Amino acid sequence: MNYDAYNTDTPIITADGDCCFAIPLEQAAKLGEVIKRKPDAKQVWHINHRNRKTKTSAAEYSLSLDDDMNRELFLKAGTVVYVGFCH
Repeated sequence: MNYDAYNTDTPIITADGDCCFAIPLEQAAKLGEVIKRKPDAKQVWHINHRNRKTKTSAAEYSLSLDDDMNRELFLKAGTVVYVGFCH
């Protein structure tokens, strides 16, 4: 996957030697990527759906854990997440 189109900097090397890239959640959703919230995180999240922005709240995405579909998290579209790691 070519992440340079999304103005990513150099790849981030994690403590276990894996390589990942930091991009906004909105771009990760367009690419259909699984994400991590931090470079060294063990939990992997899947993007479910997007809630449109309203007058009182910003646009946000629904995320579910890879191994626990009952756990759900909502993050704003501009949140920086990490993609491109070995899963």
